Amino acid sequence: MKRAQRMMPLTTSTMSGFLIRMMIFAGLWWVIADGQTEAWLIGLPAVALAALVSVSLSGHALPRLSVSGLMRFIGLFLRESISGGIDVASRTLTPALRIQPGFSRYRLSLDHQHGRVLFINCISLLPGTLAAELDGDYVELHMLDMRQDPVPQLRRIEQSIANMLQQRLEINHV
Repeated sequence: MKRAQRMMPLTTSTMSGFLIRMMIFAGLWWVIADGQTEAWLIGLPAVALAALVSVSLSGHALPRLSVSGLMRFIGLFLRESISGGIDVASRTLTPALRIQPGFSRYRLSLDHQHGRVLFINCISLLPGTLAAELDGDYVELHMLDMRQDPVPQLRRIEQSIANMLQQRLEINHV
């Protein structure tokens, strides 16, 4: 007995997910093809097929994004990337190594799956902080300096991601 393949309904959300993926994959193809226009003969069908398969396999469309939230997140991302890099370099390249490494746990406030993945990947932006393990609602942090409190910066990044994803953030104090 053959099982019927279930087709994903064509909705505005599915269509926007498809278009966003098309733009991302087209950008990747442009980089891979080194900007050569004749490569689009193969690239355009490949990009469209990849976007279609991506939407079909994901089971859902990409989350709705707030454009202003996205712009604010990009600004925060760039600012934290630069300040984090400068801080780590100054701590590790000076003769008096200003570090006190250790581990800390942080309880996530984001419920949104995509937001959590983005947040975990952004933790390394903070000066000397790296996500070492995810355990349910908690993330284990490896820190270069345990004398610093990363919680205010972590909450700022979580709030920025929640704003971008148009999600309400419930702050967990435990």
